[in-house]
Amino acid sequence: MPIAYCDACDWQREASEDEITELGRAMIDHYVETGHSPIERRDAADRVTTGDRIDPGSGTVDRSRR
Repeated sequence: MPIAYCDACDWQREASEDEITELGRAMIDHYVETGHSPIERRDAADRVTTGDRIDPGSGTVDRSRR
């Protein structure tokens, strides 16, 4: 499941494989509204290899394991 997040703030979105277009739109909207860049997108396989974990209750990315 792809996820997009912003390193400048706590913004993030998660989408199913068939919602990729909506995820891309949300990334663009966040950039337009805040000017925050870059917004990074990671797929589930990337999260596993980097050590990032998603808290299922809150949907937040935990980068403490890096």
